[in-house]
Amino acid sequence: MNLKLREGQLFPKQYVLSQRLASDPDASSPVESWIATHNQTGDRVLVRFMATRLDDDTWSSVNKRVSTLRGLVHQNISLNLEAGIEDGIQYLVEPYLTDSEILNLDDPGAWPLLQQLLGALIYAHNLGVAHGTLCPGNIMVDASGVVHITGFALPATTHPANEQAYLSPQVLAGRDPGTDDDIYSLGCIVFKVLTGKSWKKDVELDLPLDAHLDHQLRAMLSESPFERPSSLLELRESLGNHFEGSSTAIESVAFSRRTSPVPETTTTATQDLIGKRQDQAIPVQRVLLAGVCLLIFAALLFTFLPTSTPSETITSANSPAAMTAREAAATSTAAPVITPLESARLEMFQKQGEELTRDILRQQLDLEDIGVIFWARNDYEQVDADLDAADNLYREKQFQLALDQYKAVSTSLNQLKSRAISELETNTALGDEALIAGDAEAALTSFTIATSIDGESESLQKKLVRAETLDQVQDLVRQGEVYERNEEFDLARDTFKTATNLDEEWKPARQGLSRVQSAITQKKFQTAMSTGFREVSNKNYEAAREGFNRARKILPNSNEPEDGLLQVEQSERNDIILNHQKNAEAYLASENWQGAIEEYDAALAIADSLEFALKGLDDARSRLALQERLQQFLSDPTLLQSDEGLAEASATLRQASRSKPTTDQLLDHIDILARLISTARIEIPVTINSDGKTEVTVRRHAVLGKVTNKVVYLIPGRYTVVGQRLGYRDVRKDFVVLAGKTSPILDIASKESVR
Repeated sequence: MNLKLREGQLFPKQYVLSQRLASDPDASSPVESWIATHNQTGDRVLVRFMATRLDDDTWSSVNKRVSTLRGLVHQNISLNLEAGIEDGIQYLVEPYLTDSEILNLDDPGAWPLLQQLLGALIYAHNLGVAHGTLCPGNIMVDASGVVHITGFALPATTHPANEQAYLSPQVLAGRDPGTDDDIYSLGCIVFKVLTGKSWKKDVELDLPLDAHLDHQLRAMLSESPFERPSSLLELRESLGNHFEGSSTAIESVAFSRRTSPVPETTTTATQDLIGKRQDQAIPVQRVLLAGVCLLIFAALLFTFLPTSTPSETITSANSPAAMTAREAAATSTAAPVITPLESARLEMFQKQGEELTRDILRQQLDLEDIGVIFWARNDYEQVDADLDAADNLYREKQFQLALDQYKAVSTSLNQLKSRAISELETNTALGDEALIAGDAEAALTSFTIATSIDGESESLQKKLVRAETLDQVQDLVRQGEVYERNEEFDLARDTFKTATNLDEEWKPARQGLSRVQSAITQKKFQTAMSTGFREVSNKNYEAAREGFNRARKILPNSNEPEDGLLQVEQSERNDIILNHQKNAEAYLASENWQGAIEEYDAALAIADSLEFALKGLDDARSRLALQERLQQFLSDPTLLQSDEGLAEASATLRQASRSKPTTDQLLDHIDILARLISTARIEIPVTINSDGKTEVTVRRHAVLGKVTNKVVYLIPGRYTVVGQRLGYRDVRKDFVVLAGKTSPILDIASKESVR
């Protein structure tokens, strides 16, 4: 069929077709695949159009399979998003795997990919789900090396001939897919990987394989499904031994979301949840067909029912009724006549049968809606077998027994339904325990079952998402711990943050994030504190203050920044004090005692108990007083004229001689004062000239009288000579007598008349 699809076409409804895949062999291909974009979300998808229309039964089976498999969540499984029909064209939609390619079975490094494939199949089989049409064309590998199994709902007729070679004879014959069909297909794939050749019937397995693996491969490729292995766990171990050269058990691939870059493993093999074999994935189609058959049989068989039933009592072969019947049969070929009682009985059987079958159909649909195939597969299959037995009884016209059997089936279905709550509680509890223990595979299995029972529970959906991401979260936590140990805290924080974004309830992730954030904060804090202390040592106090203030903002409750700021203040104060001390010492060296006193006073104003300042201040004040006294005597030697002045000068000289430190200036002053003291009582001649008429008096010495020339001897000092004459104005002259100076000559006479 030529579908006449084109690029840019909006079909079906919300998908814009962008590119037809080149992998479609030709126009006669049963499937036409297009890359498309959702016109609202922008998501890229792959739309597979059935170029060859599937019959109604097959398409109905495809739809139910798509709907039922939505709970199958695994990072290596890519399920169909929807199935539909538009303009008579059947189509399937699945996620588009960017930068992916078909699994290359000729790749010598295919074992890691086979590990992922095996892990996904083991997971699906444990839930009782089979792929059925597994082949290389359905196995994609993305750029990160992650395997994606696609085509879960594609029937065998949609596969090209080269891919059908990988399908089991039973699937090619039209049987509903079972896990044994997957094992056959996987055997073909493994054979191709090991030999480089495609599997063909009757081919000799001339391979250098371990005997156990050789036996397993032969069993997998058996045409009889009953001879094939029922589990893939041993195969995975054998293949691991073959490819890795190890005899240890290969770890099971754990469940994880698609976002995880590498599939994780767990050391315990997954136990079969539902059973080891599956002849069909979800029996909804069979249930519906069985119900229709029951209704048809109820109509047809009751119509053509003979005159007697097994439930009637037959007393004797020679009874009148029997003889009458034989005679009637011998004499007439007309159709048997149904008596009113038989008609009523048939009507009763028909009514009861219809009610029972409707109830059974409803119960089966209800059970399948809550995923009975996941949590009670064996029991459900037994009920299905009992239903087949009831059908057979009906066909054999054993109506009462059939009705009894239908009632038993209904009772069994009710019992199964009543188990749902306990199964929900059990799997929820197991899932919770697995989440706490970090067992992603067990958690995913339990919550897949739990959500199939209660799909409306937001709590269970959240836990299922947690289970899906648990492996990835644990990977991230481990990587974060590596970064943390290496003190790559930013990388550790980002890694733990990614883990908590995936699962905010995973305690190791939260603890790691808190721990690393604390380490980052502490590191920033220490950096800020170190900056502050460094700038203190550099005497860059403003920068130091900024560093400590930054540290205080980082850890507001820490006392260390306050201590640092206090140290800044102390250092600033100490520097100021030290500066005053240096200035004071400089003033002392230059004998600027007043300057030194001012510096010491300034230092003591900052800290009033500074020993150096207290002592220095006393010394400076003492030296200043000494200097002032020395200067007083040196600047006015006449002060030594009095005995008190001489005594004070002598005391000052003694103090100056004992003062430390001695300076040149001090020594000079001491020398000068010593000379002044030594000459303080040596008389110096002073000549006084007068007119012989004026009375001359040298105060504090002697009255000379009327003299014309007189030499008097005076000790160094300050003197006043006065001249007096009657009728004339008094005259007065002050003079100083100093040792080592020229002897004074004074003229004193009263010559200015006052009359």
